[in-house]
Amino acid sequence: MSLIFLAAGEVSGDRHGACLAREILALEPDSHLVGWGGEEMQKSGVEILADLTPLSAVGLLEQLPGLSSSLRALAEAKKFFKEKKPDVVVLIDYQGANMKLARYAKLLKIPTVYYIAPQEWIWGFKSGARKVAESVDVILAIFEQEAKVYREVGGCVGFVGHPLLDQVPNGSQRARIGRELGLDLKEPILGLLPGSRKNEVKSLLPIMLKAAEKLKEEFPTIQPVIPIASAFLRPLIEEALANLPFKVWTTETSGMGLIQSCDVAIAASGTATLEAAIVGTPVVAAYKISPLTEMVARRLMRSPYVTLPNILTGRKIVPELLQKEANPLRMAQEAASLLGDPRLRQEMLREFSLLRNQLGRPGAAQRAAKIVLETRKK
Repeated sequence: MSLIFLAAGEVSGDRHGACLAREILALEPDSHLVGWGGEEMQKSGVEILADLTPLSAVGLLEQLPGLSSSLRALAEAKKFFKEKKPDVVVLIDYQGANMKLARYAKLLKIPTVYYIAPQEWIWGFKSGARKVAESVDVILAIFEQEAKVYREVGGCVGFVGHPLLDQVPNGSQRARIGRELGLDLKEPILGLLPGSRKNEVKSLLPIMLKAAEKLKEEFPTIQPVIPIASAFLRPLIEEALANLPFKVWTTETSGMGLIQSCDVAIAASGTATLEAAIVGTPVVAAYKISPLTEMVARRLMRSPYVTLPNILTGRKIVPELLQKEANPLRMAQEAASLLGDPRLRQEMLREFSLLRNQLGRPGAAQRAAKIVLETRKK
């Protein structure tokens, strides 16, 4: 029986970790999976030692509230490595803590695999990519550009394709979701996707709701829907929805099924924008970070863009509203253009179709699981 440690610290990583766990157990049912993760990984057969998903944040100052819990989980994981010596450690996104785990596992000669590796091909310098390549045994790249950068610095890289392709709904979900929520399918549906981190929801959702209110001036019958990405976000979302002068629907159905059902979406710049591209839903990207984080990010970013569809294509195919531009008026204007201008809408969808071809083919989690099992210490 193999002992496999999986480490994810964000909601998106928890979902990818859950898919990976299911594929590992399908290939080797007697494997014992243990590690960091959330409710999805737990449901998929992983024994959770620490759930860090509620603490996840983007930025420097933004991460301080969860620092003590992260350090405690890191210390406990190191103790587990020393005492139990896992056959392989799988790191899933969550760069800061996972790079520390990688270096400690290397000291103990425990094989390591990085799945959803640090995005050094987007920001930072080649020295950063080299550090990742030197710290882990195998990098499972989900983008071709990512694979190229890590190979150039000497990494052992396998291109597995993007795991989101395994989560594409089978056929349109609009009728089902409309029926579940009581939506009028003849009227436009607006997806409001404020992210899966507490600081994202706090900073973006109130602005998105004001944008929705402005949109209703031009499209009175538009129906705003918010997916609740994880249970720990529900209180924040319900607080933001209190005393609104218009109706907003919420749903536990998140991911591409919901996004596919929308006529347009306003999303935190991140995984949701790529999900929108995959299922063909026009989207407006928005993000806000602290001034200190912005200053550091601008010095490090290689790409002129921050939204994945734009980074991958090298073109601004999705509107990016960042910092002061992420305001209700701009959000409403961009979303209204995508709803009301068929030419603009079709142009974005055509770009999305080209982008999907860059993401490989379905089966990423299964390919990743095979490599994880092959990497175990002999």
